[in-house]
Amino acid sequence: MDNELPDTAEAMEAKETAESVPLGWKALFWGLILWGAYYLYAYSPWTTGWTQAGELEHVDREVGGNVLMTVLFTALATLSAVALLLVQRRRKP
Repeated sequence: MDNELPDTAEAMEAKETAESVPLGWKALFWGLILWGAYYLYAYSPWTTGWTQAGELEHVDREVGGNVLMTVLFTALATLSAVALLLVQRRRKP
């Protein structure tokens, strides 16, 4: 049979991408590190004094939460995923 797969993982590895990491993965990696550093700074009581109790004091009771921040954090993650998808699609031969 001509369509048999090789026996080893090394033989199945794509040679053109064996030594390089795609740009999208690099962007995701560094973006997550930067996001984590910002998040640790912004939401740590010892750097900014932020606390959950303090945040709840500023919540609008009619709305039930900070809708703008919820939408912003959702939109940032969605835009990042879409940008990563577009970069990966553009790189295909």
